[in-house]
Amino acid sequence: MKKVYCGGRFAFDYLNPAYRELAKEDYRARLLGDENLLLKKHDFLPINEKTQYIGPFYFEADDMIDKDIVAAELDMVRRCTDAVFLLDSGLCPGTIGELTVASMLQKNVHIFYVQKSAAEETESDLHTPCWYPILLSQLLNEHTRLVACLDEEEAKQCIQDWIKNLD
Repeated sequence: MKKVYCGGRFAFDYLNPAYRELAKEDYRARLLGDENLLLKKHDFLPINEKTQYIGPFYFEADDMIDKDIVAAELDMVRRCTDAVFLLDSGLCPGTIGELTVASMLQKNVHIFYVQKSAAEETESDLHTPCWYPILLSQLLNEHTRLVACLDEEEAKQCIQDWIKNLD
């Protein structure tokens, strides 16, 4: 049984009155088929007969505090077989921390990142502001797989397709 952890920043905040509507666009809510499943903690949710989604969930809606959120997500990364990350910008410190832990634990790491043009991002041949944690993951873990995507929407679709076809 594959146990998938799907990292990446949440692009909504429960303080926004429209957060439930905005949550519908999150790639994890799309994968689960219902944003309400993402907004409440579960031990796992079945994706298909061979794959379980084990996290993360949007804990702020459950009134969890910061340390509890970090501890819960660390436990989920420890329990997963595959850790998937959507990296679209450099503004994702939690995701980078999770990626580092998953890499150090030798999980099957799958990074779907938005690749900029060579003129937009010049520090690395990866052409992403997240080049450093991506390269660190590759150095720490030979089980790191990269997928460059043109934009966030393509990355979301690639992740969904990949997870739904896991064996």
